[in-house]
Amino acid sequence: MSEREHLSNEKEADVERSSEDIRRNIAKEKENISQKVDQISERIKEKLDWREYVKESPYLAIGVAAGLGYIGSMVLIPRTTPMERIMDSIAGEVRGSLGGLIPGAAGPPGLIKMSLLGVTTKVAAGWLKNAVSR
Repeated sequence: MSEREHLSNEKEADVERSSEDIRRNIAKEKENISQKVDQISERIKEKLDWREYVKESPYLAIGVAAGLGYIGSMVLIPRTTPMERIMDSIAGEVRGSLGGLIPGAAGPPGLIKMSLLGVTTKVAAGWLKNAVSR
């Protein structure tokens, strides 16, 4: 019977030792995993840090910035159509020809001249628009 007790005590000791070993192994692996996660997060921070890329290759960074600026300007700034350029040119000519009339526009004769010039300009712009669109 003492052999049986001795065998059962050894088995219990093995079980206890193995469970204690398992706990130590789990704690050790937990620490290893924590260290690996910290290392991975540091690597990600290094890879996403744009300052390092600029330090390593500043000319490439300037080129990329210029390219992105150019593409952004193409997308965000609307281009004028030929019709808009023609109308702007006509408006500039009309403003230039009205240079002497604008200061006198306060009185009735100046107001009549400005009104007639506005109507004439609108008719001319409409005629030009119809002629170009055909």
